[in-house]
Amino acid sequence: MPRADAGMCGVIRRARRSRITGTGDARPMRRAPLSALAAGVRLLHPSHAAMVWRDVFRWPATPGDSRQHLQATMGWLCRAQDRGGGGGGVSAGYSLLRGWLPPYPETTGYIIPTFFDYAHRTANAEFYARAVRMADWELQVQLPSGAIQAGFYRGNGSSRLPAVFNTGQVVLGWCRAFAETRDERYLDAAVRAGTWLAERQDPDGAWRQRAPETETVVHAYDVRTAWSLLELYQLVDDKRFLDAARRNLEWSLAQQHDNGWFEHNAFFVSAGKWNVPLTHTIAYVMEGLTGAWTCLRDDRYLEAALRTATRLREIFEQRGVLPGEFDHTWSASATYSCLTGNAQVAGVWLRLQRECGDTQFVSAALRLNRYVKATQLLHTANLDLRGGVKGSQPIFGRYTPLTFVNWAAKFFADALMLEEQVAGACTAEAAS
Repeated sequence: MPRADAGMCGVIRRARRSRITGTGDARPMRRAPLSALAAGVRLLHPSHAAMVWRDVFRWPATPGDSRQHLQATMGWLCRAQDRGGGGGGVSAGYSLLRGWLPPYPETTGYIIPTFFDYAHRTANAEFYARAVRMADWELQVQLPSGAIQAGFYRGNGSSRLPAVFNTGQVVLGWCRAFAETRDERYLDAAVRAGTWLAERQDPDGAWRQRAPETETVVHAYDVRTAWSLLELYQLVDDKRFLDAARRNLEWSLAQQHDNGWFEHNAFFVSAGKWNVPLTHTIAYVMEGLTGAWTCLRDDRYLEAALRTATRLREIFEQRGVLPGEFDHTWSASATYSCLTGNAQVAGVWLRLQRECGDTQFVSAALRLNRYVKATQLLHTANLDLRGGVKGSQPIFGRYTPLTFVNWAAKFFADALMLEEQVAGACTAEAAS
């Protein structure tokens, strides 16, 4: 979850502010004069400038068919992989200021299941092969300790610090790659990574670690890493992974307030940064809990996820939009929407409907998916933008400003595939 371009956003934000078209100050990036000039020239590219002004003036867009949006999203992710350096890793995204970014090990890891899912859905072998290439690339960048590095991959000679959350997300990818291919290399790598995670865990079940991407050292969203250990446990039957996952799940449950909000779920503590949870990190927790429930069938995990998901649905129904951040009272001062979080929340709602049968989650998820679809460019001639998903709406919002990020596209593709599955199930049920 790296910081993306923020240098020119303050000027753009002040061009227009409204309930969902601006944000507070973001931390500016320090640039050498020539790189700043290059960034300014890049921003003046007609398709880039049009993207920004579209959000400044809130020009309306009509969403297309969900299958059309899904196809465009997966096409953009393929281009992101092709621009990721040639090794199989997926570029972190496309910046209007810097162009294509380096590959990102963490997000490449959890993109792997999305490509396998889409390959099976479309019977298209290209997506299967691309998922395998991602898994192979992760083998190449795994640290000697078994961990996965924080941040973007810039070569083995660069500073590469291990990160708990990032490691867990790649474990999820390797577990799926092994299940698909039965290639023992993926399982061996996942076991090494899982062993590192188990050994790094504190006695109370939390993982505490300083990382270059965040100021906070302990995170409720690491429950998504606990889920990865459960997936690994189901493949190797090593009780170390089950015990570590359960310890973290107990710690995570203790972080939830009665109103569904989770403590220790923000990236930063400094004023002017993301010092309250984003919908992105809130959804990470719900994903980890629902994934753990699928593995262990402990209803406490499902109930905790349901409590948070229900509160978010109520807010969305009241406001018609999800702000990008929430404090402990579920109050929101953010004047942007986090599209990454929107896609994740829609996916969680659809999974919960499948498990709980609450049709209110379906209607809310369809509306939230439609909101994200309306922000996507399907017909631009610029293939760097076509089918991508911005970090924020508007594009100069606080979360990854001026950038289309691969993890937003991944979660949107997941949500659209779930939408089709749930809609098909509802149609079949109505016809029976």
